[in-house]
Amino acid sequence: MRQIIITLFLLAAMDSMAQEVVRVQKGAKFTVENGALLTIAGGMALEKGSGLTNNGKITLLRNAVGGQADWIDSSDMSYSYGSGVVVFNSSGDQKLLSVDSFHRIEVDAGSIHLATDIAADQWYLINGRISTGRFKGVVLSSSDTAVAADNSNTNFTKSWFDGGLRRRFSSNSANTFFFPLGDPNLSHLLVMDGLKTAPLNNISYLDASFGPKPGTDAGLILQENGTPYTMINDAGVWYVTPDKEPTAGSYDLLLYLDGFTGLVDNSFTILRRPDSSKTASDWEVPEKSALPAAGTPGRTVAGGYAKRNSMSSFSQYGIGMTSTPLPVTLTDLKAYRIDPAKVGLEWQTLTEVNNRGFNVEKRQDNDTSFSSSGFVPSAAPGGNSSVVLFYTYTDANAYHGVTYYRLKQTDLDGHYTYTLVKAVSGDGAAGVSVLLYPNPSQGQFSIRMDGAAGTQHYVRIVDEKGAILKSMLLMGNEALPVTGLRPGTYVVQIPDAFGPGKLFAEKIVVLK
Repeated sequence: MRQIIITLFLLAAMDSMAQEVVRVQKGAKFTVENGALLTIAGGMALEKGSGLTNNGKITLLRNAVGGQADWIDSSDMSYSYGSGVVVFNSSGDQKLLSVDSFHRIEVDAGSIHLATDIAADQWYLINGRISTGRFKGVVLSSSDTAVAADNSNTNFTKSWFDGGLRRRFSSNSANTFFFPLGDPNLSHLLVMDGLKTAPLNNISYLDASFGPKPGTDAGLILQENGTPYTMINDAGVWYVTPDKEPTAGSYDLLLYLDGFTGLVDNSFTILRRPDSSKTASDWEVPEKSALPAAGTPGRTVAGGYAKRNSMSSFSQYGIGMTSTPLPVTLTDLKAYRIDPAKVGLEWQTLTEVNNRGFNVEKRQDNDTSFSSSGFVPSAAPGGNSSVVLFYTYTDANAYHGVTYYRLKQTDLDGHYTYTLVKAVSGDGAAGVSVLLYPNPSQGQFSIRMDGAAGTQHYVRIVDEKGAILKSMLLMGNEALPVTGLRPGTYVVQIPDAFGPGKLFAEKIVVLK
């Protein structure tokens, strides 16, 4: 073991609040040589104008019950401490304050509290939450191993950053980047994978954090491949912000789900919205991204994470949830009038699992319920497919009013789910989709129209006796949230939805 050399003897051991502190006084230079080990039962204090060169290993311990082991550096001109290691090893909270940079920080403590941004080439996490507050941990190296977990810290579940983490980024340096994020109680790891397949450009660093979900789900009206999302899990959201958005490249995103409850296999996934948004209608499916196949890690609870492939941008991320598992990934249902006597329907599936087929159901505007028009069996061998399959159906329909269509997808075991409703006018007008979801609801649902004539429509909520309970204005294709209804059955009416005198009307059920 090498000795510790103090280049200027202005070092003092001081007693302050029942803790021993190694204090390097103004003008002093303190050196820990390569291979030397220094263990301090207390804290390290560096006065303004002092200096530290650490090419060995410094370990800070609490000296007694109630003692502290803080690192307080009052420097105002930043520099590097050297090529050594600093280990924070205390059963209590340790405070870090420094404008200078470490080479390697090892965290094996009860907790760490940052009083400034703390920068290190490498962070090695063994145990202990790193609370950053309004500051952040900074990783200076762009190596994939610049943030690493000890073997005892699987998936960073024992040590993580509660707050902000900045990682330097290089398009060619790594295939996988770990962001060990979390809240005061649990780790919520974020992983960028597959970075070398199509390298991202234009990025120097990424800022990431995890926090409570802003806002509520009122106004959420979003579907993917024909499947609607009903809520964003309340456990929290992730934020990833680059210094500059990439113009090329992609990555696969994994979000770990410790503490997320209510998830069902194949019924959850990653959704995005702008970092600053608190508005539910801003949630969207990341552009050009793709879901893993149903039943594979990233879609199952046992996998431990949600995954979305081929991401190309950054934002606020949440875990969107559907009302039921998704054995079939269905793209948007299209309905259109072929001629005065026929209506055509088209849809396609991206994946199918144990799919028996599709009942085509319709309801004309003078009917009280949907009825089956016909059945289209699954085109997948055995009801299972991982390739795109196309379906068409022609309905004999000479009705002059409005006809509403939906699909009832049925599994081999008899379970079924419905698509949203598509409406077609008898005069050949373009198909209009009216989304009422969720239905049934717990008293909070949303309305949206796509393809309707005009830029705004009045919406009425009518009870079973015909009394108008609510009257609202629906603007363009914006989602309109509806709240405050008691349990019961209601009718959503949209006058002139298909032109003058042509009413849209559909039941909505509010459960207890």
